[in-house]
Amino acid sequence: MRVFGALDYGAGDLATALAPTGDAARFRAFLDQVLARWPNGNLVLVLDNASYHKTAALRAWFADHAARVTVLWLPTYSPQLNLIERVWRFVKGTLACHRFWDDLEGLAAAARAVLDRVHATFHAPTHPRITLRQDFCQST
Repeated sequence: MRVFGALDYGAGDLATALAPTGDAARFRAFLDQVLARWPNGNLVLVLDNASYHKTAALRAWFADHAARVTVLWLPTYSPQLNLIERVWRFVKGTLACHRFWDDLEGLAAAARAVLDRVHATFHAPTHPRITLRQDFCQST
């Protein structure tokens, strides 16, 4: 299972999509979702060097949306430069909180539940914060 994500660093809003694999077609569909989610203004996409990010189809998509979308390519093997990696670490830790997953469907449902409640801010004066609107580890 792959998770695509886009984070509005200012507002803390997270857009995500779950996919069985990471490939150019699914990522392009996610990019269209990102444009629909934030329909106004310019967007900066911070991307790593996943092979599907650099396919001919995605290069064409980036060219078609160049007036509104700027791509910032991270150096190879530098996840520490992308703030969303902190969100992924938080989500993985939350999903592993006192749980073992024996089925992919259950994990996907739990991941969706966590991702729908994530709020991440990195511009706080004292320290960055990633929180859930409701603690996933608490019993209901």
